[in-house]
Amino acid sequence: MISSLLGAIIMSAATVAMLVAINITNKALKNAGRDPISEQEKTMIRNAGYGSDKFDLINQDIQLLDFE
Repeated sequence: MISSLLGAIIMSAATVAMLVAINITNKALKNAGRDPISEQEKTMIRNAGYGSDKFDLINQDIQLLDFE
């Protein structure tokens, strides 16, 4: 009786740990690729003929991307 109760507790703990790990992974994947523009990317944008005033617009567009 006690061993089956202990087994159920262990199984529940493993299930909760798995669900937490899946949740963390989903959040990480959802935010992937949404980093601010790096200095190298800013240089590329300037070389493409755009001004520094466009950086904020590009950052806003990046935040609005939906990867699902």
